[in-house]
Amino acid sequence: MTFPDNIRAIHNFYCINTNNLIECPIFAENAKTMKKTFIFTLCSLFSMTVNAQNFSDYFEDKTLRADYIFTGDAKKQEVYLDELSSLPQWAGRKHHLAELPLAGNGEITMKDKATGETIYRTSFSSLFQEWVSEEEASRIKRGFENSFLLPYPKKEAVVTISLKDVYHKVNASLTHEIIPNDILIHQRGTNHITPHRYLLQNGNAADCIDVAIMAEGYTEKEMDIFYKDAQTACDALFSHEPFKKLKDKFNIVAVASPSEDSGVSIPGQGKWKSTAVSSHFNTFYSDRYLTTSRVKSIHNWLAGIPYEHIIILANTDTYGGGGIYNSYTLTTAHHPDFQPVVVHEFFWRISR
Repeated sequence: MTFPDNIRAIHNFYCINTNNLIECPIFAENAKTMKKTFIFTLCSLFSMTVNAQNFSDYFEDKTLRADYIFTGDAKKQEVYLDELSSLPQWAGRKHHLAELPLAGNGEITMKDKATGETIYRTSFSSLFQEWVSEEEASRIKRGFENSFLLPYPKKEAVVTISLKDVYHKVNASLTHEIIPNDILIHQRGTNHITPHRYLLQNGNAADCIDVAIMAEGYTEKEMDIFYKDAQTACDALFSHEPFKKLKDKFNIVAVASPSEDSGVSIPGQGKWKSTAVSSHFNTFYSDRYLTTSRVKSIHNWLAGIPYEHIIILANTDTYGGGGIYNSYTLTTAHHPDFQPVVVHEFFWRISR
């Protein structure tokens, strides 16, 4: 798991109590505070104030997907812009745009170029920032994909993306301009959209929290199994507070991203599969740590489908998973503890 304080918890997935979402010894000290913060964050998505920034003054009803490469080692990190893409709809928040309700290991700030006014902020964590604390980072440099969804500016804007260390000090940053009519901004999501099915739909994307549940390690012939697993995950999520009381604020869509092979890769057993997002166990040599570094593939599969949050279901009964704040939740779908684990992982992915 990757948390904003850049400290990977040694995570015992069995510690969750299905009657209490946050009854985990690892987080017992701050669990109540986190739950209050989580509810506040969700509620803020729907609240408006008299002085709230008007979304339409600065943004189109579109998404700007910004792809970056985070590179470096334990001593020095750098950020590079990879690609910009345009998606046909904005599913994120439209109020409190310049506010940052939660701190992460990184931050993105968008400013109007003409006035210098901050028009959007968001925070995140990343697998790269977790990796730099690993022993491997002391002897080699690596690069990791990262993709972020931003509202599409009407006018020229300036974006600054910053990475922070465990003391919240900026240790790498990049500032670049956004020219909205740039012909090299890739137009995505207008055709070849991945087959999908809504499991819960309470309104349009602008008024709800939009969660995409993706298939990983399911072949074309196994999509009926995936849809059943996705429904199980959806039902499990809304059987717990605070999700239960906020169910009418969510849209849940199951996205049938097909894989060539059934199952997922387990390097520790010499098993490698060709799957939709190339996930694998043994991340950082931890047996149960299931992640993917192919973040662009995740977002390519989802292009054209409104989404803010991502749950990836892995077609395996091998125990494990992982969650990265403001990136994705990845969990196995056929282990007996699948239901409480997906709730637990999604809670931490969305709240901190």
